[in-house]
Amino acid sequence: MNTDKQILTRLAQEYEEIAMLPVNEERRALWKALNGLRECRPLIMMDQLPWHELDTDGSLCLQCTDPDARIVEDNLRKLLYQAKYFPADRVFAPYLELPKTIKGYHHGVLLQEETLSTDANNDVKSHAYICQLCCEDDLENLKFPKICTDEATDKKRWEKISELVSGVLPVRLAGIRMFHCCIWDDLVEAIGANNFFYFFADEPELLHKAARRMTAICQSLINQLTEKCLFDAYEQTVHCTGAYTDELPQDKKNNVRPADVWTYGLAQMLGSVSPSMFEEYEIAYVKPLLEQFGMVYYGCCEPLHNRIDSIRKIKNVRKISMSPWADIRVGAEQIHGDYVISRKPNPAYLAGSGFDGEVVRNELRETLRAAKENGCTCELILKDVSTVRYHPERLAQWHKIAVEVASEW
Repeated sequence: MNTDKQILTRLAQEYEEIAMLPVNEERRALWKALNGLRECRPLIMMDQLPWHELDTDGSLCLQCTDPDARIVEDNLRKLLYQAKYFPADRVFAPYLELPKTIKGYHHGVLLQEETLSTDANNDVKSHAYICQLCCEDDLENLKFPKICTDEATDKKRWEKISELVSGVLPVRLAGIRMFHCCIWDDLVEAIGANNFFYFFADEPELLHKAARRMTAICQSLINQLTEKCLFDAYEQTVHCTGAYTDELPQDKKNNVRPADVWTYGLAQMLGSVSPSMFEEYEIAYVKPLLEQFGMVYYGCCEPLHNRIDSIRKIKNVRKISMSPWADIRVGAEQIHGDYVISRKPNPAYLAGSGFDGEVVRNELRETLRAAKENGCTCELILKDVSTVRYHPERLAQWHKIAVEVASEW
């Protein structure tokens, strides 16, 4: 019977072969060019995938018994799978990571919710949040976190995993990367989606007070993470996109400050409010938070093509999300080469009863035409893929089309 050490050592050896390939340095250089707004071909990433649907050959099945070993095994198996079937422009770094023990790291809302699922194996669920914010007294339900670490336990975990992989690759304890500077996606969990938009009309002052408290909670997190040296400069990705850059000290080991790392901001729940309300409720609050960081990725699923002027008020923004609901031509015209267009192709094209490659190709070509005509650098980020209807080959098909379209640049 395989032991945890045999399993992890074998997987680490397979991964080391991939991590040492020259293509990783080539991809790293491309991400640095893209993030530096220098001309290069569009880069491709695939993330947030329905892994429960992809194990057609048993290669994703975990075999280790130790909980820490299973964390590393799960990561290794997914990286190996992606390298085999749809590597895109992912950089496979020559080390393994183990997350540090960080307790109390949350954004103020202790969830009360009901969930529904159409697939028991899928971690993507429908959420109904129970309202915890009905009056000013309820602001106390938005909790200030207290972050705690356990260095002794982490040292033991690091020693254990280093031994289990037989020293094939270095193991590093990973801290906080991609700090989440967001108040509204968290607030909707405290208010409930059904109530949220009524608050703008019925309780605007309460909403502002809640936003101020959430901003203070977020600042408290930044302060605690800085004081405890928990920010991590070994950033490979930011919000599912390549984070490599020449403009931040990405190999800094000690005393990592917010100014040394990326962050990301978003206000998906404000996608339906007016541009002036977006400035009043979002920009006014998150601007001081975001500007403490070295670089900012802004946006997620909300359409931002008509919000670029507002986003420009935040310094250090480098990438702006253009979701499937954004008008890519309007967005590209407004961005006009000043930021990376982080285009999110529509994941629904992989979730239907069939897969139409020409629909995918046309969508990607439309994006690249808009980017090129407006002098923009561009990345294609397939994410939020909640299902492929148990047809994992669709991911490889999408990958093939994206690579072909990007090569036309």
